[in-house]
Amino acid sequence: MRKLRNLTASVALAAGLMLFGSSPASAAIGWGDSFETAEVMYSSVAQNSSYSATVRLDSMSDNDFYVVDNTNGTSEITYSVIATPPANFDIVMGVIKMNASGAILSIQMDNWNGPGYAEAISWNAKPGEKVYFRIMDNGINNYNEPYTITFKRTS
Repeated sequence: MRKLRNLTASVALAAGLMLFGSSPASAAIGWGDSFETAEVMYSSVAQNSSYSATVRLDSMSDNDFYVVDNTNGTSEITYSVIATPPANFDIVMGVIKMNASGAILSIQMDNWNGPGYAEAISWNAKPGEKVYFRIMDNGINNYNEPYTITFKRTS
């Protein structure tokens, strides 16, 4: 009887984890919080053509970093990145381009569209470059609701 109860508890726990478990992309605390732990949307090694994640910022001070990494690439790539907030939420998308030695080539902050509207960019990464995307809230209580970020390689 005891073994049956333990087996039932184990099955219930496994079912609960499968039902309520989360992928790393939904575990915002401690996930993608820096350049070093940035979520890879594109790598010249794997050369994936698309990426999508739905994540929530866990506080006003949370930042989620993503990277398009063409450091080992042999040709320039072009792509688009779209960060879509939930309705009535306003997010900022920072874009930091670096060369192969880690020097910053450019920085821009996209926050033009306002609450509930996506921030988007179409750009390129030359061989040796990395482009980081930093998602953060823009205002009080613009967190704890999921946003979606997508990457699509266009050439």
